[in-house]
Amino acid sequence: MRDGQLIEFLQHLLSSHWGMGSISVLMMLESMPIVGLFVPGVFLMVALGSLAHAGQLPFGELVVFATAGALAGDSLGYWLGFLRGAETAWGGSHKRIRRGRKKAEALLAKRGRLAVFIGRFVWFFHPAVPVIAGATGIRPGWFYVADIPAAAIWVALYGGIGYLATGVLRERALETLSVLGVIVAVVLILLFYRWFRKRRT
Repeated sequence: MRDGQLIEFLQHLLSSHWGMGSISVLMMLESMPIVGLFVPGVFLMVALGSLAHAGQLPFGELVVFATAGALAGDSLGYWLGFLRGAETAWGGSHKRIRRGRKKAEALLAKRGRLAVFIGRFVWFFHPAVPVIAGATGIRPGWFYVADIPAAAIWVALYGGIGYLATGVLRERALETLSVLGVIVAVVLILLFYRWFRKRRT
């Protein structure tokens, strides 16, 4: 789907009966187990940011509805993994599904609870992270402490790209800011972890 076609699709959704609620549904699908691997969430957010810039929806409402949808999808994945285990919640033999699970497991094994935050910005496999986090026993409190700010920052970041940049500039900025987003997320979470550790000691 080309950029113009994506914009037209989103305009149609926003003018439908669902209105702003359609944004939450799209972001929930983008964050859900398995389904999210096939939904281009980053490009959806950039396109939605462009529509906000054009005055077709308020940017503040976009952030609120998109964040709510992303959290709903992440929560579904987490609780499926927590209650049913990764094998049941993340089944499937498709190559992308298997690769997503392996990368999520590797990230969680290396970074632990930090992976919940970092994984939101790695858009190739982030829908797998909440499932594996639940299946490996990360507690709900820790999951949401990491996931809520991560989802809000992710939405604001990519929505902001679409809002501030257009055309070729937007396309070139997307890849650069994707990498920058990961770096900023890692730095922020490490600073928070250091502060929290000092506070405990």
